Amino acid sequence: MPGPRGEYRKSAQRRAQILDAAFEVFSRSGYTASSVNEIARQVGITQTGVLHHFAGGKKALLQAVLEQRDARAEGVLERRTGRAFLAGLVEISRAQASQRGVVQMYRHLSAEAVDPEHPAHRYFRDRLRRIAAAVEGAFCEVAAEGGLREGVDPAQAAQRTLAMTEGLEHLWLMGHEVDMAEDIRRVIDEFLVEPLPSAPDRQDPDAGEGA
Repeated sequence: MPGPRGEYRKSAQRRAQILDAAFEVFSRSGYTASSVNEIARQVGITQTGVLHHFAGGKKALLQAVLEQRDARAEGVLERRTGRAFLAGLVEISRAQASQRGVVQMYRHLSAEAVDPEHPAHRYFRDRLRRIAAAVEGAFCEVAAEGGLREGVDPAQAAQRTLAMTEGLEHLWLMGHEVDMAEDIRRVIDEFLVEPLPSAPDRQDPDAGEGA
């Protein structure tokens, strides 16, 4: 049945184009100042065409864009535990250094979503709680293996790791020269008995001197 399969493929491609356009528009203007018409113009179709694929309009587009991005990040952490999970957080930050638009969109939208009336408020609130619980769980797993330094509390370690991640992303977007991945790795290392490995193509400037 080549016809239906062909139509399904075209529909999937159009949805992907609309999501790419929504991502670009949300990144540039934020959610509040964006419109379905603007997204439609970006793709070269009508507003009705967008609503054909996303019946919920702008809210549905926002949800789809956020879920698409998170799915990619969560794929890095899938089936990882303990130290491997923490190393995955560093890998995600390293990948984001080449995805400025993604980071910018999240910072923009998360700032807007502080308002409880914002349509993404619950999404960002639940997402942050979910991530904090997962990072705390990883630190607990490391602790169970004797890999945390004495006196380190997994919950506090998770909060500090997330706070540093958020802060570094903001500094980076504002033009500060920071290495998000390596700086986050160093923060995590403060809690560990054995440090996480540096990036393969880098050498930690604090290592090797005086050895």
